[in-house]
Amino acid sequence: MEELRRRLEVLIGAAGPAPLDQSEKARTAAEAERLARREQVAAAGGRLLSAAFSFLGEIIPPAGDAHPSDRLAGEIRERLDECLDKDENGRLKLTVALPDASALDHLAVSLARLLDLRSAGTDGR
Repeated sequence: MEELRRRLEVLIGAAGPAPLDQSEKARTAAEAERLARREQVAAAGGRLLSAAFSFLGEIIPPAGDAHPSDRLAGEIRERLDECLDKDENGRLKLTVALPDASALDHLAVSLARLLDLRSAGTDGR
């Protein structure tokens, strides 16, 4: 059988490499784009949370002494640190679990209202 295969190869030439499966290539590209988009959204969410807490830190008046909450902040940081993962680039990742789909709906509505307020301020409404 092997001898027959060799003779056929001599007559018609050896089989070349199989052509690339374009549908698999498209699926791989789409998955790569989806993962990249997910990373971008995660990074933007991290920046949003950082900015929100920085804003809250600025508008919440201190309770008198300038640093009475350093100990409490340290304890909170330690507890949060237990919930974080580091990725291969050293970035910290915090996963948030929503209780159900309605929580996502509420989050989307709240963000839409904030954006609506922002546009109302720029449109002169």
